Amino acid sequence: MTPEQIRQAYNRKIESIRARQDLTPQAKQVAMARAHTATVTKLNDAYQADRQQYETRRATLEKRLYGNRELTGADAISARDARERAARYTHPDEAMAAYQRAQRDGDRDMMRALGSWAADQAAIPVLGDAWRPLVEQHAAATPGYAANLEELRSLREPGTYDDTSYLTPAVPSELGRMSVHQVAMLADSDLTVYGNDAPEAA
Repeated sequence: MTPEQIRQAYNRKIESIRARQDLTPQAKQVAMARAHTATVTKLNDAYQADRQQYETRRATLEKRLYGNRELTGADAISARDARERAARYTHPDEAMAAYQRAQRDGDRDMMRALGSWAADQAAIPVLGDAWRPLVEQHAAATPGYAANLEELRSLREPGTYDDTSYLTPAVPSELGRMSVHQVAMLADSDLTVYGNDAPEAA
């Protein structure tokens, strides 16, 4: 289930519990606490799964764009040397000039290294904007990878900025000003709540 589906299911369950006439106020509180606690767990699990998927996809795209193939011996040394040299460039214009020289010379290791270094710098808020032309040039120079760059840029990191999908849902009004910890303690009570609306009963 998506976070939105989890929230919708939670809201439906709370309304269903709230409407039951066969439960005492205490039983309703316990049932709601259990529904809330279960939803918090589901949202956390969804976040962890989405986070893992995001990191895996990002790593795949970055490797396609900037990573070196599996190297051994002299090739591995050359690639490592290129990464060390690329990291010495602190100004994007100088890095761009170095990239153009590497491109002219057919130095793929240096092109990858500079592309990767520029991508790291471009990720820095505001200051990274000046590095984006080099990132774009490397993508353009790498056959078939422009689409990978576009996808990489469009990836949205779960739970950041204005993403409220995984936030803990509001505690039902029937539980007053209980904290999430207090709600979890209530959910662990020994009271059994019968009925289809409370399958999480103890």
